[in-house]
Formats: sequence, C-alpha cells, structure tokens
Amino acid sequence: MHEPYQDILPLHLSDRGDFNTYVEGPNKASVKVLKQAFSEVKNEFYYVFGPHGCGKTHLLNALCQNVRYPAGNCFYLDLHLGMLLSPQLLNIVLPPFIAIDNVDFAAGNSDWELALFDIYNRWYDKRSGVLVMSGSSSYDKIPFERVDLNTRLGSGVILSLNYLNEEQCVEALKKRALGRAFLLPDATASFLVRHFNRDMNNLVAILDCLDRAQFTERHPLTIPFVKKF
Repeated sequence: MHEPYQDILPLHLSDRGDFNTYVEGPNKASVKVLKQAFSEVKNEFYYVFGPHGCGKTHLLNALCQNVRYPAGNCFYLDLHLGMLLSPQLLNIVLPPFIAIDNVDFAAGNSDWELALFDIYNRWYDKRSGVLVMSGSSSYDKIPFERVDLNTRLGSGVILSLNYLNEEQCVEALKKRALGRAFLLPDATASFLVRHFNRDMNNLVAILDCLDRAQFTERHPLTIPFVKKF
C-alpha cells in the first residue's frame, strides 16, 4: 500500500438516510449497541449483517450523520458503488469513525480484499476509534479468497439485522414520504409493502418514482393510480 492520502471523493451519504426516517423494528438491540459505540467513540470493531433490503445501509448512513464531530472525522463507503472505483479509496488517514458497507461485494477481487485487510489492520494497530463493516451474510459465509479476512470480520462484535414486519415497513414508508413533504395514505403504503415483499431498498426506490409521478400528474397516491403507474 502507498502512504495514506485524503481527497474529496465523488461519493456521499444519502441526504435522507438519517434516524428521522429510520424504523428500528426488530433491530432495536443492535441499533442501541451501535448508537452507544458512536456516542462514546468506543475502540471496537462491529460486523453487521442481514438480508438485502433490511436497512443496513440506512443504519450506517444514519450513524455517520449522527456523529457530533466535524465531517472529516467520519468516513463512509458503500462497496456496492465503491467497487466501480479504485481500492485506493480505503487508503486514508483513519478518522475516529469508519463505516464500510456491503463488504461482501469485494469477495473474489484480490485488490479490494487486500484493501479491506489493510484498513482493518491499520485500525487495529491504531487502537482507537470505531470501525463498522456490513454484509448480507454471516462473516464466515462470505467467499473471500483471503480467508484471514473472514477471521478479521469475526473478531469483534457481531450484530444481525432482520426485515421489518408489514406494519413497520408502512411506518418507514410514511416517514420517508413525510420527509419529501407529500402524503402517502395507509392503504397505498400497505399495498406497496405487500407488493414489494418488505424490501426497503425497492420500496424507497419506487417511492422516489411515485414522488415525481404524483407531482407531474398532480394526482394523489391512491392504489389505482399506483397500479396504473
């Protein structure tokens, strides 16, 4: 690895991924642990895992946006997007808070696996600050070529996340709609949740589309309108 550098990156936190729109549901205990870690700047590693669409990215975004420090004291990277760029993205001067999302996307890419291994080791040697990584499966189920990376992911506090139930998904969607300053009726929210199988990634994406559609056509988000759309 080259000497660490800092630069402005073309990646940023979601402006809507905060705790105002986050619903804990069955994940209350895991969220509490992470909030406390970020509040107290604990020197600890956390691996968070759960199925696609259960809210991992939203949670990590919210934790980073909740940091009561200058923006430069928190680093967030979603490997779902970061993999399109260079692994040098992880060659940074380590801030007090580091969150690396969707690390399982690096599996099979030797350069990215090495970058993950390196940033973990540098964080461990520094012996200060919070490091959080997330994935869609248990640390020992990710098919990394570098198996010692699996060992690193299992070395700290392991936290699991689960899907929200239908009622909690409806609550989360309505909070998202409120943040966009439009009304999402309960019946329409329930219809969307049932149709998209409680996958919040898909639900939020379709909500963005519906937001534009109801504004363009000046039509309330009734179930017939949504079905037509």
